[in-house]
Amino acid sequence: MSARLRPIDTVDPAELHRVLLWAHARSGSADRTFTAQRVADRVRVSAVDMGVALDALAVVGLLRSHHTRVGLTIYFRHRLVDLGGVEQCRPGTAAISRRELWAAISSAWQRAGAASTDDIAAGLDAPAGRVDRTWLLLRLATWTAAKLLVLTSGPAWALTARGLDQHEQIRRERPNDPQVWAAIAAEQAHRHPHRGLNLGAVADRLGAPTPWLHLWADEAVEAGLLTRTDGGLLPSAGGWRRVDDFVELPPGRDGGAVARAGRAGPGCASGPGPAGAAGVPR
Repeated sequence: MSARLRPIDTVDPAELHRVLLWAHARSGSADRTFTAQRVADRVRVSAVDMGVALDALAVVGLLRSHHTRVGLTIYFRHRLVDLGGVEQCRPGTAAISRRELWAAISSAWQRAGAASTDDIAAGLDAPAGRVDRTWLLLRLATWTAAKLLVLTSGPAWALTARGLDQHEQIRRERPNDPQVWAAIAAEQAHRHPHRGLNLGAVADRLGAPTPWLHLWADEAVEAGLLTRTDGGLLPSAGGWRRVDDFVELPPGRDGGAVARAGRAGPGCASGPGPAGAAGVPR
């Protein structure tokens, strides 16, 4: 019995990165080419969806593609970096929730009608560290394959009707605990014993009204996870353990509340990308 295929938007970017490097290394051809089917089989997603994702990665320069005489598209590595430590990059230094990523994409998209990778990354960069640009491009490519985004000229990214519906659904809901603690981890890079949490910055990061964060904080105080002081709200010992849950975690799924920290290679600040391509630092 064949394994059930996963939705491509739930594939962890760090996992996809490892598989792409594996496909490159294990290729039997002299020029190290591989097919979408080979990658799709490894991560258990539709080959059609994976082909869309790899096409997007070719547009932004992480891969290159070539069409054979029989109509098969083959791919090979271009500016996809090797795996390496990303301790100073997000999501390694602070996990990125689906809600936060949607907030960064939609904010950049609403300003210009299409969002460059640089603009999206700026919304995810935080006191805890800059977002790993390779991780971000891999995530945007899989969301494009899931028809949540479309890659436009530039290149830049725009929301589809399906993506807008998902974003609006998330935006209408109050942030949940994993989303808020991950955003606090991003904003509270250092444990200041007398500097309270900036709930406004956390709300902006999650695309949520600040009063919702105050309601969440009231509940966290009641649960003993936050303490009210003259300097503002501070995490208790239990609260800091919640923050630590979203820092330097092993790779995990990205389809739920939070994309756990994965090692998707170096390039927090500049990342790979074709020379002269707008919006592709990564």
